[in-house]
Amino acid sequence: MVNLKSYSFGTLVERFGQSFKRFPIAMLLTLFLACFLIYDNHGGKVSVKMEFFLMFYPSTAALLAVALSLLTEDFKSKFVAIAVQAVVHVAWFAVSYYLAQFEHFSLPQLIAVSATVATIGLAVFLICFYRKNHDLPFWNFSIRTILALFVAYAISGIMYLGLVLLVESLKMLFGIHINDTIYPDMAIVCLVLLAPALFMNLLPKREQKYTYDVPEFSRFSKGVVQYLFLPLLGVYIFTLYAYGAKILLQWSLPVGGVSYLVTGSMVLMVLLIYFTYPILHMEGNKLFKCVTRWLPVLMLPLLALMTVAIYRRLSDYGITVSRLYLLVFNLWCYAVCLWLICTRNKRIWLIPASFAVILFLISVGPQSIPNVTQRQLLKEARMAFTASGLKQFPISGEQYKQWLLNTDPKIAKAIDSKLDYLRTYYDFGTISGLVGKDAVVGNLTTHDEVVAVEGHNTYYNDEMAKSVTIPQGYTTLSVIGFHCDGSLGNDGKLEIRVVPTTGSVVAAEGDDPVASPAGEAEYKFEVNAQQLIERDQDRNPGGGIEPLMIDNGKVMLVVNRFSLTINDDTYDLFGDGILLTK
Repeated sequence: MVNLKSYSFGTLVERFGQSFKRFPIAMLLTLFLACFLIYDNHGGKVSVKMEFFLMFYPSTAALLAVALSLLTEDFKSKFVAIAVQAVVHVAWFAVSYYLAQFEHFSLPQLIAVSATVATIGLAVFLICFYRKNHDLPFWNFSIRTILALFVAYAISGIMYLGLVLLVESLKMLFGIHINDTIYPDMAIVCLVLLAPALFMNLLPKREQKYTYDVPEFSRFSKGVVQYLFLPLLGVYIFTLYAYGAKILLQWSLPVGGVSYLVTGSMVLMVLLIYFTYPILHMEGNKLFKCVTRWLPVLMLPLLALMTVAIYRRLSDYGITVSRLYLLVFNLWCYAVCLWLICTRNKRIWLIPASFAVILFLISVGPQSIPNVTQRQLLKEARMAFTASGLKQFPISGEQYKQWLLNTDPKIAKAIDSKLDYLRTYYDFGTISGLVGKDAVVGNLTTHDEVVAVEGHNTYYNDEMAKSVTIPQGYTTLSVIGFHCDGSLGNDGKLEIRVVPTTGSVVAAEGDDPVASPAGEAEYKFEVNAQQLIERDQDRNPGGGIEPLMIDNGKVMLVVNRFSLTINDDTYDLFGDGILLTK
């Protein structure tokens, strides 16, 4: 396993060199990432897009390089090994550069990126064994890899804490002034540079990579499995079977929460079979072998219960990204249980391998669950609109409101919910082909078969919070909060009333602002409600959202964030920002 002895400074340097020899590309990328993070910590100036690229690409490409090196180091042809690595790295560089061009990730992009990185991480454990007929080498390698990761970060974490104590001691004993930027620098060196280098050095190599030796389980390990994890899993299964009996007696459908209990039981069963896999190759342990062999059989009725619960959620409320993922996971669990039954728990490599492949296929590309969900919800909304006679899109806010009022309440509520889901988890541009920017979606309530529309809009400009330049002619600024309500005017305008907080005003004199006492006046601003609604829905006009600035001729209000609720002709508004005065 992993030898923790003799971890002197010289040993760490030696292991660093060994990692560089075996994983040169991964080590170069890790070194580059550490250098850039230190540069960024000391005020290095790069654009937001370039900053994302210079952190995302080397971190993910280093992980990819480890997986590729583990695969290609067994190739007989060095030319093929180099060619494979070059092609994959060029492709990933192009993907990373493409991703860096976006201000914000949409839901499909975020899921696709996360799933791809997760697949690369799983490939480190799996990629060497796609041609192996026995799972013992895979089990040995994966256990040693997990332990190597833990040991590498434990050693690096201890070293970081030791350096922090050393710096604090120097400051306390000798009164030495040390800039606080040293703490992130030490964390970067220890956790971003040293830990990955140790991890790569501790990865099994040569004959250790494909060893068939079965490790001896200690009495303590067997006791933990037999008297802790097995009873816990048994309690889960017994509870779910009791719930299933209750459903049959009452002849009712299961609630959605049962899916999480079944998922927990399934995950616990797979982990139990995985971590105790070598016991299946040892003599004795008949009771344990019998119990683990029957666990997949016992899980099948519970998976059926989970299927019914998912079907009920889909039929009652329609599809969402999370429900479709849960459905695919449920189907995968059926396949895993049947596979374990047929192979008698002996072929475990295909379990994580199939999970990685399926996760990638349902998360990346036009066939991904997020994209399928988006297309289906838009299709359902358009069909509902056209069925009521609407033919020209996008429809205006007034048309949408009238459609809600004149349509069957159940249909109206369902379509409004779908549009709100798309706007919330994707962006407003997703539904802009159906409804205009003035349409208020997602706030539909029903009462006595009468549909009422309530508008609720929120806005937050995180860019303005970073820095504010005082316009020419204004001398002071004050950080303020406001909360006001009332009736909308006939022209759709509402009033914002602001009272500066005492002590919050800053006077702009030259380059260095100084404190100034607050005034007692109440400042009033009129703004069209529609202007605020559009602020919420026009999320990505290109280059970020400009600060919302309202000028009444005497003072200016720069809004940082707000929440606006409109119900019939009344409004409720609260938020915060900066008040500029002359």
